[in-house]
Amino acid sequence: MTTPRMQDKRFRQMLDAAPDAMVVVDQRGNVVAVNREAERLFGWTDAELRGEPSSRLIAERFQRLYDTLDQSDGESRETAPKRAPVRIFARRRDGSEFPVAIHRSALGPSKDALSLVTVRDLTAWRDVQESLFRQKEQAVVTLASIPDAVITTDAAGRITFLNPTAERLTGWRTTEALGQPADTVLTLISDATRQPLESIPARCLREGRAVDLADGVLLLRRDGTEVPIGDSAAPLRDRHGTTIGVVLVFHDVTERRRAARKLSHEATHDALTGLVGRKEFEERLARVLAEAAAGVAEHVLCYLDLDRFKLVNDTCGHEAGDDLLRKISRLLGGRLRSRDTLARLGGDEFGVLLEYCSLTKAAEIAGKLERAIAEFSYVWGERSFSLGVSIGVVAITAASGRTADVLRAADEACYAAKDAGGNRVHVAQPEAATGLQDQVESRRIIRLTRAVDEGHFELYAQAIVPLAPEHPARPRCEILLRLPDERGGVETADAFLPQAERHRLMPAIDRWVVRQTAAVLGQWHREHPEFELPLCSINLSVSALDDADLIPAVREYLTQHRLPPEALCFEIAEAAALGNFAQLVRLISEIRATGCGVGLDNFGNSLASFAHLKALSVDYVKIGGHYVRGVADDPVYGTLVRAVNEIGRIMGITTIAEEVESETILQKLRALGVGYAQGHAVAPPAPLVDRDGKVALLHVPRTG
Repeated sequence: MTTPRMQDKRFRQMLDAAPDAMVVVDQRGNVVAVNREAERLFGWTDAELRGEPSSRLIAERFQRLYDTLDQSDGESRETAPKRAPVRIFARRRDGSEFPVAIHRSALGPSKDALSLVTVRDLTAWRDVQESLFRQKEQAVVTLASIPDAVITTDAAGRITFLNPTAERLTGWRTTEALGQPADTVLTLISDATRQPLESIPARCLREGRAVDLADGVLLLRRDGTEVPIGDSAAPLRDRHGTTIGVVLVFHDVTERRRAARKLSHEATHDALTGLVGRKEFEERLARVLAEAAAGVAEHVLCYLDLDRFKLVNDTCGHEAGDDLLRKISRLLGGRLRSRDTLARLGGDEFGVLLEYCSLTKAAEIAGKLERAIAEFSYVWGERSFSLGVSIGVVAITAASGRTADVLRAADEACYAAKDAGGNRVHVAQPEAATGLQDQVESRRIIRLTRAVDEGHFELYAQAIVPLAPEHPARPRCEILLRLPDERGGVETADAFLPQAERHRLMPAIDRWVVRQTAAVLGQWHREHPEFELPLCSINLSVSALDDADLIPAVREYLTQHRLPPEALCFEIAEAAALGNFAQLVRLISEIRATGCGVGLDNFGNSLASFAHLKALSVDYVKIGGHYVRGVADDPVYGTLVRAVNEIGRIMGITTIAEEVESETILQKLRALGVGYAQGHAVAPPAPLVDRDGKVALLHVPRTG
C-alpha cells in the first residue's frame, strides 16, 4: 500500500531535503504528500493538502495542460520517454500566481503507482529574463534614437547590425545589409583625391585598437550620392577579451563642414564686400614674392584709392558708402582675370595682385579699371555721383623686399597718382621706385608736420544720443580729426594717421587735439553757464600708452582753459590696447586720477574682450560697427550685441553703438536695450566750430 510508504521516515526526509517543491499524487491526481518547500511555496500544510486534487495547485487556465502530463500515449511507464518540464503558472493559497517549471514522473511501473510532481519556482529566473529583455530593449531603443549612425560587424568584417540612422545615411536596409562585407555598405572615398580609403573595420581588427577617420572623408551612399562624415571604430570584445567584431560610429558632418568653410571664408574675406581681406591678401602677396625672389615668374601689384568717395559717405551716410563699395567691388572684379586677386585693404582702398603678368600688361589692366570707374555713375536716392580712382602699379621682383615693402611702394605710387590730380594710373619704374617712395613720403611727412605745428587740422564733432526715452540728457559727442587737402576737401583720420604713427607724430597730434578741444569747450562753458556741460570723447592713439608726458599735458590744458575734467572722456581702441594690457591699466588709472572719463572703442573683436573687461575701470564701451551693421539681418550679431549690452549693464558700464547708418538698425538697437547710438542715422559729423564761430554742441538747460 502507498500510505504506509508515505509515512516512512526516510522517504519523508528525502522529500524534505529536495530544493524544489515535491508533491506526491496518486493515480487519480490527489495529493498524497508534499515536502516542506511545497508547503512554503504554496502556503498550505501537508495535512491541509492531503487528499485534495493536485490541480488545486495549478492556475486554472493551465489545468488542462497539467492533466496531460501523466498521459503516455498507450506506452507503459517503463518504456515511455522522459518528458521535458513544462512551464506554466502555479497558484498559491492566497490566489496569487507565479511561474514554475513542472515535471511529473511515476514512482513505479504499475498503473496504480504513485507519481512525483516536481515544481521549480521560476520567479527569480523570470525576473532575470525580464531584466535582460529590458536591457536589450533599452539598448535597441537607444541605438535607434541616437543621432549618430551605428554599425557592427563580426570578426570577419561582415555586417551584423545597423541602426536607423545608419540605414538612412548609407541607403541600406538592415535586412539587405546583414552578412554583407563592411566595405560594401560603408564605401569611403577621399574628398581631396577621390580615391577609395582603407576599410575602417579591417584596420581596426588589424591594429586591435580604436581608430578615427581623418578629415575630408566622403561616404558613397547606395544611390551614388556623397555625404561627408566623421567616423570612429573600436573592437568589440567578449568577457574573455577576445575580439568578436567591430563597432563603427559615424555622423553626417555636412553642416559642420559648411560652418567651418563659412568661418574660414569670413576669416579671410571682407565682410562688407565679400572680397579677399587684407590678411589673406598679404599671405598671397608673400607667396608670389617668394616666387619672384626665385626668379620663377613676373607678378605685379596694384594699389587703388577711390577719388571722391568721402563725398558720398559724408553726404549720404555710411549706408550709401557701404553700398557704393559693394558695387565698386563687383565692377572691378568683372574686369580682372580669373587668376587675379582683388582685395579690400581698408576704407576705400583696394589691392589687385596680378600673377604671371608683365608690367606692361598690368598697366593696360589698370587703365581698364580706371576707365570703368570714371564711366560709372552712382545714384543714391535723388543724388548722382561721379567717381574716380588713383592707381599705383609696381612690379614684384627679386628686389622688392618684404611684403610691407612692396605694399608701401604700391601705396606711394598710388599717392603719386592722387597727388597728380587723381583719376589716373601711376606705374612705378623699378629703377625709380626707391626715389619716388622717398619723395612722396617726404612730402607727406612735411605736410603732416606743418599741420601739427601750424594748426592745419580741423576738429569735427558727431553727436551721441540716448536711445531710451528720458528727460533732456547731458549732451555727448565724439571729437573727430580731419586734415584739409590741396584740392579743397578734407581727409578723414584713417587716411593719414597710419603714416603719422610710423613717423612718431601721434604724441604731438594727440596733444593738439586735447588742447584745441579743451580750449573750445572751456570758452563755451564760460559763455554758457546756464547749459549742461557737454561730455566730449577724444580718441587716443596707441602711442599714448607709452607717452609719459600726455597726462601732465591734459592737466595743464584743463587748468589753462578752466574746463571741468568731467567734460572730457578718452577713448582707447580695444584691439591696440589689449596688446599692451599692463600699460593700458596704468593709463586708465592715470586718466581717472585727472577726473576725466575712459572708454573702450570698437569693443568686441575677440573673446579676450570679455575676459579683460572686468579688470578695466571704464565708463563705457563702444560696440564695433561691424556688429552694429549686422544686427538688422543676422541674429548672431544681434545676440553678440545683446551680450555686450547685458555685461555692460551688470558691470555698470554704458554701451554705445557705433556706425548706426539706418533707422532699421536704430530701432533694433533700441529693442536690444543699447544705451546710446552714434552714426549718420542719428547725426553726421559736423565741424566743431563753424565758419561763423558757432560751436556745434546741443544746448540743454542745466537742471537743479
